[in-house]
Amino acid sequence: MAKKTKKKSSERGLGRGLSALMSDVSAINEPVKTPKPKAKPVVKKPAAKEDKAPVSPRGVTSIAIHQLERNPDQPRKYFDKEKLAELTQSIKDKGVLQPILVRPLSSRSSKSEAHYQIVAGERRWQAALKAKLDSMPVLIRELSDQDVLEIGVVENVQRADLNPIEEALAYKALSDQFKRTQDDIALAVGKSRPHVTNMLRLLTLPKRAQSYLAKGKITAGHARAIIAAPDPTELADAIAEKGLSVREAEDWVRRIKAANGQTKKVPSQKDADTRKVETELSDMLGLKTDLRHKGPGGELRIKYKTSSQLEALIKQLKS
Repeated sequence: MAKKTKKKSSERGLGRGLSALMSDVSAINEPVKTPKPKAKPVVKKPAAKEDKAPVSPRGVTSIAIHQLERNPDQPRKYFDKEKLAELTQSIKDKGVLQPILVRPLSSRSSKSEAHYQIVAGERRWQAALKAKLDSMPVLIRELSDQDVLEIGVVENVQRADLNPIEEALAYKALSDQFKRTQDDIALAVGKSRPHVTNMLRLLTLPKRAQSYLAKGKITAGHARAIIAAPDPTELADAIAEKGLSVREAEDWVRRIKAANGQTKKVPSQKDADTRKVETELSDMLGLKTDLRHKGPGGELRIKYKTSSQLEALIKQLKS
């Protein structure tokens, strides 16, 4: 019976989301201000539990700032300085209005005080540090490494807090570390599978191009042209320095390929939108597709190699 339960647990859906883990926090309507330092309370419980923070009836606990640690595997690496400064000022004026989610870390020794790792809400913690608060409200949950990564990805992606490279790296971590499929990931973050696939392709860009993308100097649309370029780094530099549009970047690739006698391939003559549709169709059907616009209409070719692939395609189209 124990083995069966363990298997069922490992096959659970990706990302339960913050709504499930922070249900008691979502029920709090009034602001939760950071409490002022108080005199040491009289402890009636056994000494062994003295290092644990007192939990309020609503599940919110006050933890000293120095007991909180950031998660080194947090998907979000970049924080907007101006927005962080605005949040810091808000916390100075009104305190921390929403608790952050943390998990307990193993004590360094039996005598040391408890420490907690931030699962969600690092920006609030950073702002609280800058505001020089002594403590802040938290919600403590026992979470696995997988839980922590999933929550970080779901929270940040759904709130659009990650840049494209951070998002791609987060998807890769879920895939590599926890063997999650692209379908699993797409379902958890509310995106399509082609979107997840396209984001992961960004990691094939040269490191310099990835840096430009992370800093907002180029877009995901530019990235598709860069991947197809004979010299991706050269094109990435040109886009960042000259402010080339996506169309101009695609024209750049066509000119270079024409000069090198590489104009035979049809995809180089198609715009980014057409290639995107082809990619989505190929991912959905599992077969290579060729979309060609001719005036107001056009044609769609689906390529198969075996009769079984054709039969599967016909069944899929009928359904």
